[in-house]
Amino acid sequence: MNKKMTCAALLFAALFTLTGCAGVSKEMAFNEVQQQVDERMGVPIHWNANTASVDEIEQMVQELLDRPLEADTAVQIALLHNRRLQATYEDLGIAYAAVVEAGSPANPAVHGDATFGLPQDPDTAHPAHDHYVFQIEMDFLSFLYGSMRKSAAKSEFETAKLRVTAAVMDLSGQTRTAFYRVQADKQMLEMFRQIALATETGYDFARQLHEAGNIPELDLLLQQTLYKRAKLGLADAEVSLVDSREQLNRLMGLWGEKTAWTLETRLPDIPTELAIEPDKVEVVAVENSIDLAIARGEIISIGRQLGVAKAMSLVPHLDIGAELEQEAGVWSAGPVLGFEIPLFDRKQGQRAAAAAELRRRQEEYYALAVEIRSAVRAAQRRLQAAQQTALSYQNEILPLQEKILEQVQLQYNAMQVGTPRLLLAKQQQIDAGRDYIQALYNYHVSRVAFDQILNGRMVSNTTDLSLSQGSNAVRHLDSTAAEGGH
Repeated sequence: MNKKMTCAALLFAALFTLTGCAGVSKEMAFNEVQQQVDERMGVPIHWNANTASVDEIEQMVQELLDRPLEADTAVQIALLHNRRLQATYEDLGIAYAAVVEAGSPANPAVHGDATFGLPQDPDTAHPAHDHYVFQIEMDFLSFLYGSMRKSAAKSEFETAKLRVTAAVMDLSGQTRTAFYRVQADKQMLEMFRQIALATETGYDFARQLHEAGNIPELDLLLQQTLYKRAKLGLADAEVSLVDSREQLNRLMGLWGEKTAWTLETRLPDIPTELAIEPDKVEVVAVENSIDLAIARGEIISIGRQLGVAKAMSLVPHLDIGAELEQEAGVWSAGPVLGFEIPLFDRKQGQRAAAAAELRRRQEEYYALAVEIRSAVRAAQRRLQAAQQTALSYQNEILPLQEKILEQVQLQYNAMQVGTPRLLLAKQQQIDAGRDYIQALYNYHVSRVAFDQILNGRMVSNTTDLSLSQGSNAVRHLDSTAAEGGH
């Protein structure tokens, strides 16, 4: 009996030791995410795991903020300091815990039973005896099914790493877009400050001419209207800049004194040519797609879950153990075996649901591949159109508007045209300047979206491309000036 009990104890100890292997840790998983991000984007990321690392990151962020911000700097700060991204990193710990939990077999169960003999008549033929029963058992199939469940959980763990990488890419794209929005709004604000100053000077000069009797009251009113609308446009541009700065602050995780950062005013110039090979964009987007990789991981995980459901439908559990019994002072031992007969519940619903879910995910995978190809083609066309529009404003429309204003000014000085025509030419130049800034912004946002999808991440088309709407306050002068010219 001692030999049998010793063997059983060794068996349980060996099984316990095997279940202690946890595999890849969450720290190793984050290292893989770091490598993925570096390969796709070339930027560092950091998981603030303790107070010391947080203090170090705060110092790094402050050093970056002490210099005028650039797009790459803003992205670096966001990836280091955004707390929602830090919260996303904890998904690795959650997924890792699920792997550990899935691989753990069922705990052994210990049962005990004792009955005590009661005093009886001495003349009774059979005296009373105490009776003891001790039993230990566990579901040995939980080792097999645990291994299968752990395999499915590992697939989900791999998918979790991809999702974290995707979150990093999303934040990077959002931050870069928000940075360009701040630059565009700041450039728009500078333009409206110049317009407000020029129109104020023009209005003061027109008032002096009117007081001297050199211009009619209509010309004075038109100059005054242009000045008042320019002030409204300036006020709206100021509000837009505040909004866009706060959006960038949120993405970079900044508050308090850290929000007093500065940046270069003007949007970067655009290249005259795009280094894009049209025939390869679809292939690159599909090969690099992290969205497709996530979808593949989900398919693998669901397929393995279906395998678990099929196996458990045959033999749900198998309890094996040992029993030790004492009766009348004599000990005896023997095996215990118990299993469920799947007569009614054979996991039909669970297997059918998993099979249907697997087919659904497979169809979605192919649909996603089509959508990625379409999205990268559309992103490429938007980028090319935005580039052509911005270059057209830069090389053609702005110089033409400047020449038009010069000619109208000459005709106005020669008294060949009136004030309304001069104001209309000025307004058209303002419109061209505003539209040029909008075109520059559209180009840079389109560039961000195109680069992101080539790097492997789909982007939504919900980005608001319209800049300050308050600039329309001066646009209405087109009709005002035209009517005054009749």
